[in-house]
Amino acid sequence: MELSKTRRAAEWLKQFEVDDQAAAMALLDSVRFLQGGEVIIGIRRSIEELLADRQERFPVALVPIISSEDMIREDGIDDDAELITFCGFDPAQPIANNPGSEALMAQLIREVRRASPSASIFSAPLTLEEMRKSKVHTLLCVTDYIGSGQQVLDYVETWYRNRTIRSWRSFKWLQIGVIAYAATSAGKSLVETSPHIDFLKVTEIAPGIREIENSYLGAKVAEVCRIYAKHGKIGPALGYRGSAGLFASSFSVPNNLPAILIRRSKRWEPFFDGRSVSTSLSDEIGSHVPGVNISQQLLDAGQVRLAARHRDGHIDRPWQTHMIMLGLLPRTEEQLALALGLHLPAVRAILVSLERLQLIDTKGRLTSAGYEALASHRRKPRRAPALLTPDPSPYYPRYKT
Repeated sequence: MELSKTRRAAEWLKQFEVDDQAAAMALLDSVRFLQGGEVIIGIRRSIEELLADRQERFPVALVPIISSEDMIREDGIDDDAELITFCGFDPAQPIANNPGSEALMAQLIREVRRASPSASIFSAPLTLEEMRKSKVHTLLCVTDYIGSGQQVLDYVETWYRNRTIRSWRSFKWLQIGVIAYAATSAGKSLVETSPHIDFLKVTEIAPGIREIENSYLGAKVAEVCRIYAKHGKIGPALGYRGSAGLFASSFSVPNNLPAILIRRSKRWEPFFDGRSVSTSLSDEIGSHVPGVNISQQLLDAGQVRLAARHRDGHIDRPWQTHMIMLGLLPRTEEQLALALGLHLPAVRAILVSLERLQLIDTKGRLTSAGYEALASHRRKPRRAPALLTPDPSPYYPRYKT
């Protein structure tokens, strides 16, 4: 269900002026909302796929990413001192009672350890000495969502500050990777460019306000977020570090959503009160995927005739997604995922298919065959008129004598 159609939305929208309610509704309906079970299954699938593909890098140590605010400093460590894993910060600290998704990630990791062969997963107590004895080759940091990307960088940095970990990585004895179910384009880019992270695996690109700013009501949405955050004396208006994310799940409401969705004050009631989701609201929403206007995406890409064919339903159904993707190229995988409403693995599979069909080259550029295929789908279907004109008058055959 669209978030704007929930009972909670009816109360929340009363805080807006009539002229601003359409933009507020658009903001709600732009939020990608998932049930927690869907996120857990997606992360577990990613972990299992990675274990199958990286057997040469066994054993793997799995750790949940913890925010810096939730890291427990060991006795004697100054509050201002930079945290170092195993030297002031214990990565195996108890987190079961912490809010947020960290506890659920820790539970998932325990389940993966129990279900995986002992040779693949590091299961000894998480200490530097045990990692050395077991010759851990991969440190895999797990989270549900990457918003601004800063939390991931801060956590990995605590490991990298440890001189032994840094030495193992410099000799290529250890690789550090990150798995997340969803990420914003900006957050994914920030993590991928980190010199301390060797690989990143993400299932879904989550939308943000910046991705909808060019759409109908898009600019108005950002304006409403700023105006009503100021009115309610809450902030930051566009979420943590201004990253303006639009992703939430039944067990996790990130802090990078706009303030009017998650912050409370004497003058403002948020949609997600306390950055949590009640069971009644979760059941009412179910799972929500923001709508994607394919025809508008094609128009924005300059594919006017292809957009008209899509609108009229004249693109061959089996090849519809392939032809639309050809029309949107060149774009990054993240941009294609958002434009088409697809998961990243699905986007990559289609790109591989297009390359095998020789419609694009290895750099994702259209080949001559790709241009020809696109041109054939741009053409308006030919409607041939009937050769005979109907005549209602009676027909009397004549015979030659």
